[in-house]
Amino acid sequence: MLGYIPVNLANIIVSFGSILILTRLLDAAEFGRYALVMVAMQMVHTLAFTWMEASMERYHARAVREDNLANHLKTLYKLGAAFSAAGFALFLVIIYVLPLGQDMKTVLTFALASTCIQTTMRLGFEAHKAADRVTRYSVLYSTQMMVSFTIGILLILLTPLREAGPFAGLIVGNIIVLMIDLPFMLKRMKSGVFQPQHTKNFMLYGLPICFSLILEAALSSSDRFVIAYLLTDADVGRYSAGYGLANRAIDVLFIWIGLAVTPHLVRTLEGSGLAACLKELKSYGAILLLVTMPAAAGLGLVAQPVSLLLGPDVREVGGEIIPWIVGAGVINGMISYYIQRAFMLGGKTIMLPVAMISPMVLNLILNFVLLPPFGIMGAVYATLISYGFGIVIAFLMARRYFPLPLPWEAFLKCSLACAVMAAGVLALPISEDINPLVEVIIKGSVGATLYCIIVYVTNAADCRSLVGDMMSRFSRKAVEA
Repeated sequence: MLGYIPVNLANIIVSFGSILILTRLLDAAEFGRYALVMVAMQMVHTLAFTWMEASMERYHARAVREDNLANHLKTLYKLGAAFSAAGFALFLVIIYVLPLGQDMKTVLTFALASTCIQTTMRLGFEAHKAADRVTRYSVLYSTQMMVSFTIGILLILLTPLREAGPFAGLIVGNIIVLMIDLPFMLKRMKSGVFQPQHTKNFMLYGLPICFSLILEAALSSSDRFVIAYLLTDADVGRYSAGYGLANRAIDVLFIWIGLAVTPHLVRTLEGSGLAACLKELKSYGAILLLVTMPAAAGLGLVAQPVSLLLGPDVREVGGEIIPWIVGAGVINGMISYYIQRAFMLGGKTIMLPVAMISPMVLNLILNFVLLPPFGIMGAVYATLISYGFGIVIAFLMARRYFPLPLPWEAFLKCSLACAVMAAGVLALPISEDINPLVEVIIKGSVGATLYCIIVYVTNAADCRSLVGDMMSRFSRKAVEA
């Protein structure tokens, strides 16, 4: 986890920077179109390419064990190149056949080019994670994120691209990192040959993950399209800004922990067996709760001052929905980064999309029902209800195929700590005239202190051992230095 800190920092800077800066540089309608295209391209990438990325990570350890790594890499890179070229041509035709305005077609074209180029780059990233090349992965990923973000902002300021600017920046950032990493990967596949017989295995493993992620994206993002249909593009921008600020704050934590632990779980299952893997898996779930629950509770407690970071066109709605969306973000994160690991480790990825169908359908129905009477808050209510239903369904199905442990003890202790934290923060005698930044610092400091005291006293998620292990490691490094 410490090795992936640069990745997490880059995610934080780009995720929040995109929301905070773009909501000021773009008006609500432009930001709404940007959000819609971002969701659409994420779905395209997931549908067409993610099965290869998932297979790169899952089968890497097996390829090493069977002395088949060069062939494994060569096969997936050739598949990636072929599907990227074919996918770009196919989706480009679809974009220009659809009855869309020219501005939207331009943005979609830039976005499509960025996601097709990104495929080859991500294959290398997945190989680095699977091979435990943490430093290389962290440096390349962080570079790509920061370069793309910076160039995208400059293009908005200096060119007429507007909402297409961030996607043009992604194209440049992806190409730069690919030029650095591709020669490194070509050396490792130099003696390999393309093995078409493995394509079927890759698809059988990866495509269900793709369909699951598509349904997951529909569950978390389809409300934008319903809002655009029933309300306006500006309402999409207002909702997306508040949702993005809240959800990304939680999501980056899940991504950070998942980046470090998921490859480790695969290696443990392949090398040490089921019992060892289950022990690591339960600890992983406990740490997820230990880190994400206080982040969600804390952000909910300072929602109003934090919403001032958003642009003036989207600020009011952002403050209203943040306390609700952070809770939904924890539920969704536990589905995606914990419960779904059971399907992957159990070799039953075919059931992943099945587990996501009913929550996604429920979310769509609820949006059409709740948006007219409640406005944007209707989408928030629909999200919470469908996520709550989704986590129950996903867990019940996962337990049929893999003995997924539930970290109940950690959940109860972290809940107690969050309750104490909330009570302490709400009891603070803070003036309404206080500077928002000072308010966030005071509430954050008090809340974090109370939370840390309670989890340490109750030893939630075995945090005492975690702290002791980290201190011992740093002490050994200090002595060695």
